[in-house]
Amino acid sequence: MTMRYVLKSLATVAAACALGACARAGSEDINAIEDEALAVWVSNHAPEARPLGDTGMYYEVIEEASAEGGTKVDVRGKWVDVEYVVRDLDGDIVYNRNGETARRLGTFLKYTHYVPERLYIASKQNLSNIPAGIYRSITEIAPGAMWRVYIPSRLAFSAYGISTSSGYGGQRALESDVPVILDSLRIVNIVDNPQQEGRQAVVALATAPQPGGWGRPMNDTVREGLYMEVLARPNPGDTVPLNQRANIYYRTRFLDGHLIDSNVDSVLYNRFGSVRSSDNINPIQVTRMSSTPTNGNQMPAKVFYAVLPDLCYGDSVRMAVPSEYGYYRQYMYPDKSNSMWSLSATFSFDFTFQYKDYTVEDTDYFFASSTYYMPYSTSSSSIPVAEIKPYTPLVYEFVVQKPES
Repeated sequence: MTMRYVLKSLATVAAACALGACARAGSEDINAIEDEALAVWVSNHAPEARPLGDTGMYYEVIEEASAEGGTKVDVRGKWVDVEYVVRDLDGDIVYNRNGETARRLGTFLKYTHYVPERLYIASKQNLSNIPAGIYRSITEIAPGAMWRVYIPSRLAFSAYGISTSSGYGGQRALESDVPVILDSLRIVNIVDNPQQEGRQAVVALATAPQPGGWGRPMNDTVREGLYMEVLARPNPGDTVPLNQRANIYYRTRFLDGHLIDSNVDSVLYNRFGSVRSSDNINPIQVTRMSSTPTNGNQMPAKVFYAVLPDLCYGDSVRMAVPSEYGYYRQYMYPDKSNSMWSLSATFSFDFTFQYKDYTVEDTDYFFASSTYYMPYSTSSSSIPVAEIKPYTPLVYEFVVQKPES
């Protein structure tokens, strides 16, 4: 039975049961009809659920918050890491960010990074592109608690529904104009300054003892916040001369080890099982210049320009870099066909302009409508890739070759 049929059936039942006045249904506001229908459904299927204010939403407490950190926190103007699953009223999963769940559903993709979703919570809901019902749920739940929330369609995915070819898809697509269940909602982390958090994560990885970390001294950075380790240097002294070019073959990962991308075909094949036509397997060409080169703010060339004067031909290197040397404050969609994944896209930064200097008005402007991925895409040209949130630190492993090599 489709959700559209369920909703229409519930609307009919609600109108008849509530007032016994079916004749007025033709002129009644559709939102009021849906609210009545959802109220009937909740009373029959989730009798423990309580109204969430006067929103038309209902919630159940699956787990109470712990005594240590169980008080409600105002997360507006902050970043949160949240876990949740979206279901239709039949209980089928239509959106999921958990890897083990994806494996059980048969929707798991090796490209997809299955982690809690990091969202910027705007100071006002009308500034955010997060659906209003999800926004309200996140701002109401206490950290550590787990809720199940029943949300009418106008506060969820309304006329769009859910249909995504990324690994976050579920058992089926969500039809338009139907209520949803926001299941197993939990805030797992609250972040005031994601730029600072990312930098601290780089330091923790680089300085932690081996084998878990790199065992580097705290101040052993080659650029501000950037740790580099030369794993092999067969040609010491053979530095890249001024106005000369080097070819770079690389792979890039999150700090947890998940592979994002590479221009080495064997790396792609061994990790993902194939090399797609959209995958670039040509060397990244960088030229050591006294001024900023043409591709100096393009990714991933930008990363290598940061350390080019310190490299020798033949080097094998790994670097842990804060976001300033990467995608900075840009949100990279989990779709490689998006224009921001183009090799010509630019990602400039300015160390004199720090996140800590932003006002809430600034963060609303930069992030309120650009950290939530609307899972509407049905395009056959969509190309799954790991999603990268603003201020994400990265690890690069690469080799430096002479152009004629």
